[in-house]
Amino acid sequence: MKGLLAGVAAATALCWLLLGTQPAFPSDLIGSRRWSGDFLSYYLPNAEYLGLRLARGELPLWDARHGAGEPFLASLQAGALYPPNALHALLPAQSAFVALVALHLALAIVAAGALAAAFGAGPFGAALAGLAYATSLRVMGEVWTPPLLYTSALAPWLFLAVERALERPGARSAAGLALAFALPLLAGWPYGVAIAALGAGAYGSLRLAARALRTRRLPLAPLATLAAGVCLGAAVAAPQLLPALELLAQSCRALGSIAESQAIFVGAPHDPNHVWAALLARGFNDGVPGLLALGLAALAFLPGPHRGRVAALLVVGLLGLLASFPDHAPLYGWLRGLPVLGDFRFPYRYRLLPTLALAVAAGVGATRLQALCAPRLRLATLVGVALLAVQIASATLPVASAMIPLARTAPEPRVLARELEALGAEPSASGRLLRAGWSGRLRSAETLRVVNDLEPLSLARVAQMLTFFESGRPLTVSRTTGPRVPEAGVGDSLAAPYYGRIGMPGTAARAAILDLFSVSWILSDDPPEWLSGRYPRKGQAGSSAVYRNPHALPRAYRVHAAQPEPAGLQAALAKLVAPGFDPRRMVLLDAVPAELEQAEAAAAQESGGPVELAADEPERIALRTRGARPGVVVITDAWFPGWEARLDGAEVPLLRANLAFRAVAVPPGEHEIELRYRPRSLRIGFAIAALAALIGAVACAIESRAMRRRSGS
Repeated sequence: MKGLLAGVAAATALCWLLLGTQPAFPSDLIGSRRWSGDFLSYYLPNAEYLGLRLARGELPLWDARHGAGEPFLASLQAGALYPPNALHALLPAQSAFVALVALHLALAIVAAGALAAAFGAGPFGAALAGLAYATSLRVMGEVWTPPLLYTSALAPWLFLAVERALERPGARSAAGLALAFALPLLAGWPYGVAIAALGAGAYGSLRLAARALRTRRLPLAPLATLAAGVCLGAAVAAPQLLPALELLAQSCRALGSIAESQAIFVGAPHDPNHVWAALLARGFNDGVPGLLALGLAALAFLPGPHRGRVAALLVVGLLGLLASFPDHAPLYGWLRGLPVLGDFRFPYRYRLLPTLALAVAAGVGATRLQALCAPRLRLATLVGVALLAVQIASATLPVASAMIPLARTAPEPRVLARELEALGAEPSASGRLLRAGWSGRLRSAETLRVVNDLEPLSLARVAQMLTFFESGRPLTVSRTTGPRVPEAGVGDSLAAPYYGRIGMPGTAARAAILDLFSVSWILSDDPPEWLSGRYPRKGQAGSSAVYRNPHALPRAYRVHAAQPEPAGLQAALAKLVAPGFDPRRMVLLDAVPAELEQAEAAAAQESGGPVELAADEPERIALRTRGARPGVVVITDAWFPGWEARLDGAEVPLLRANLAFRAVAVPPGEHEIELRYRPRSLRIGFAIAALAALIGAVACAIESRAMRRRSGS
């Protein structure tokens, strides 16, 4: 069985490498409704940055190029701690993605096939189950969203680990479940993990309930194994989870921040009539891996072992299908009430569960069909081969032909820095760039800092300040009064958390916000009149007019006067853009040091003194400053837990300046300041992971020793 399953997995991966990729990206991809624009604008740039840092032997904790600086590892979708992503350090990012997709398609086949085998499928049945699952629209359709593909490929392993914990409770089964749970957590798509975990949890609960009813006893050993496995898995993933939770609390997606009325879904994928019509028209759809798989799944209830397992899995698949229709069934609304499942705009991805259930049941059904031919072994083999061939012809090839190929090489990036330099602009570490609108984050070759290119888990305070600049309201999500399910052609981003899409306001009343962010350059495709009146135009870069902001604050500067932040964000923002407030002379602090509370009024009229940027690395900044009065050195990089400050080698408090930035109070004279990003959450996470790994290893060793003793006696 293992040989056949491995052969099918290897053949599928090889065929995808040969046929599912091509030398260059199609020129008509941009704007295509069938293509995920997130790949070029988000996943590819992040992978390039990850590979660049890993190749230098550095773990990328902070990304200084986007927003006002933002956590990188904590942002989840970069998958910085997911072991296979180390391939990005060895290959160009696009080549690494091609190899990783092939690897995970093969893993999906082996995992789903192994799960089917645990349910009673024979070699051909297991191979058919793996092929049906891995080449389904739900899995193969995610090659442009790599973290989701990785999570989907690993999902069957989670179900298999739960099954083994139920059948063979003990330390080794708990360790296997821990690994099966931890790897998807590290892969970077949390909702994919949630879907798989909900499904596996529901499956385990059904099986435990059936056993308890049958034996009239609570199955304590399997329960303990499941609990230990889940806890150990979460502990192993703690270096990713704890920083992510820390970022989540400070982000636009903080728990409870998205109201139910803002959960606007794309119409067609969540319409059962559309899904049913697609199945009849094509023979497969999102949730059904082919009509053959659907028919074979019914045969899984023919006489044979493990029919209860198949029934439990199909019930889980049905629940997943119901959850994927948020406007036609209540299940999604119930799930949305859970704290970690509130912000999810793509319920159709719950169809991962019916896809897996039908694929596994089809593998079992194929084995049942072969069993009818058992008196003639050659005929049973021919039936198995024929079923595989029909699955390939009826679903695998049509699904593959419906996918836009993932190119082997990425297109050359537009190097914006060179275009700006050609205009006489010299972007440097001292300033930032604002691109009105949004066109995706810059590739790793860029040295620019773009203030409105942010992670999905973007810092809420940065988003609020930028949306205040645009609209006068400090928002982190868009507001809409439109229909809950938009008409065809309307995107689903109307109520999305802030993604960095910033337009130019009609007046310059709040332009001081750009000065506070050290925005030295502004690009706009449709500049309002006030832009040319306030800033000198330098020329054209592509379709964008380029303006220089002579009023931008340097990234590091010193002031002598400070005031406490006004109560209320709106009032504080109004203070920052008020005509009488000069950020070169005054700073708003979350906690004003005692030596500045009694500052003379004249101090607010004096220059603060020079600040030199001596070192500028993602996780370390060194500054030199001098001045005759006590003051505050402000760095217009985002304040975030984990940044630590030292003044002349001694640890000092890191203050929050002007609502979102970093500051350090300094006494008179000449001083050196060092800022380092050393998140305590990451250190605690690694300690927890090491302890969990040690506990798991010791428990497995004790169990193995006990088993050897029993077998010896």
